[in-house]
Amino acid sequence: MSTTTFFCNLSVPILVGEDRYKYIPIVGVFRSIPFDQVDEWVMHPDGGPRSDRELAAEVLVEIRKPLGASGRTAPHAFDVADILQLDRAAAIVVSTFLAALPRV
Repeated sequence: MSTTTFFCNLSVPILVGEDRYKYIPIVGVFRSIPFDQVDEWVMHPDGGPRSDRELAAEVLVEIRKPLGASGRTAPHAFDVADILQLDRAAAIVVSTFLAALPRV
């Protein structure tokens, strides 16, 4: 896999209480993979699909706060593990990654 990264804005749910969540805006820093390897990346060697959490944990390198007044992003109070607690957050991360993946 390539070691290049790219950034993407997204909103993901986080737990704020038992069975309660809210969406927070983040800037995801993603590890890029060659577009022609996506099909094999989403599958286990035995042909079974990988979970969204597995995939998201592999490509979501870091999360940052959206641009502030300075025009820069800063580390977020949440980390990747916090974001991936909810299956729906992992699914959002993976779908955003696939939609934004450079096709070069």
